[in-house]
Amino acid sequence: MKKLSLLCISILVFYSCQKKEESEIFSPNNKLKIEFGLHKNKAPFYVVKRNNEIVIDTSYLGFEFKGAKALKSDLSVLNVEKSTFNETWKMPWGEQENVLNNYNKLRVSLRETIAPNRKFSIVFKVYNDGVGFRYEFPKQENLKEVYITEEHTEFNLTEDYKTFWIPGDWDIYEHLYNTTPLSKIDALSKANHSNLAQTSIPNNAVNTPVTLVGKNGLHLSFHEAALVDYSGMTLGVDTENLNFKSVLVGSKNNDYKVKRMVPFHTPWRTIQITENAPDLISSKLIVNLNEPNKLGDVSW
Repeated sequence: MKKLSLLCISILVFYSCQKKEESEIFSPNNKLKIEFGLHKNKAPFYVVKRNNEIVIDTSYLGFEFKGAKALKSDLSVLNVEKSTFNETWKMPWGEQENVLNNYNKLRVSLRETIAPNRKFSIVFKVYNDGVGFRYEFPKQENLKEVYITEEHTEFNLTEDYKTFWIPGDWDIYEHLYNTTPLSKIDALSKANHSNLAQTSIPNNAVNTPVTLVGKNGLHLSFHEAALVDYSGMTLGVDTENLNFKSVLVGSKNNDYKVKRMVPFHTPWRTIQITENAPDLISSKLIVNLNEPNKLGDVSW
């Protein structure tokens, strides 16, 4: 029901950035900040800061494909677009009728510097209570269809968070949640081995949502939104370096995990960031990133 907006402001500001390879954008309250850039090998990365302190350190982005070169380096910035959006829409269910959808958006359009010169964009939406980002592949001559074998989305953390997690099992979310430091996650010992054997999920992976609590009380939760025509995401855990990396759910019967025709976009990768648990529970970030109601009038 997002069409029923009480207030809708969208201001687009376009930047010509053929030479500029670093960009940043703040949340509406200026507490959260996304920094985007290209590394020395022209690999895309992002950083998330809160009150000028790093929450997600340098984290790289990209893809592996079947029958094609990986798309995670040798890139250049074509252009950068920034915009602000503010609306209030009516939710047709639940306890809260009016939902605020207020964010600042950064779209970075990239192109390979070597053949076949494929293009894609990384789009960030920064809310007061977190961040959502996704990949978008526009229509282009040199890319008609993709077979994605893995999505390389990293979340590099800065401390050994207290973590609430369940194993990255392929067909069940009914495990009991475990509570351990991030460095002590041992998903293999908790998972159903016979189920994991049917998938390409690594042993030490956790399902989303996975929630973390920092020493200063900061709460983080990692999940996804608008999961349509794409593989679900689990998170591989590096307990030594304290980071997560996306691991798409696939079948041992296929040598790819996602098949899509161009143009297409991925689901949103979401990071909710709040000072306490109540604010995390009341967050509407994922609801706002999901697709609007397509049923029309649901007053019945």
